[in-house]
Amino acid sequence: MPNGTSKGSATSGSGAATGPFDLVVVGAALVLSLVGTLLWGVGREALATGLGGMLAVLNWLALRWLGTRLLGAPPAAGRSRRWVLGILFAVKVAVLIAVVWALTRWAALEPAALALGYSALVVGLFGAAYVWGRGQAAGGADA
Repeated sequence: MPNGTSKGSATSGSGAATGPFDLVVVGAALVLSLVGTLLWGVGREALATGLGGMLAVLNWLALRWLGTRLLGAPPAAGRSRRWVLGILFAVKVAVLIAVVWALTRWAALEPAALALGYSALVVGLFGAAYVWGRGQAAGGADA
């Protein structure tokens, strides 16, 4: 390849490409957990915010893992592999819904606090895209 990368780099190098996003999502989860503690004090709401942040980080890692494999599947073996990965994606969504339901129903955690923690996924991804995208556009060919 002209740029010195191999064909398999889409799946093997995904950690380097998403590194800033990983850090910002984890940072957003920690900051929002702190905000939940400052809003509601140390208690069930702070626990719910922290668990929501943890769910956001785990969901991001699962999305990243599945996405790199779905997009990097070779065309020859891609059909069966993509089918299995699609099933795994549906299972991931079902597990996420079940965990949120269990936390609000059985553990009786506050849904607003859980949602505040889980919003770390959105805040982290938008924040990383804003900061990382500005740096890329300033020195990129499209500037």
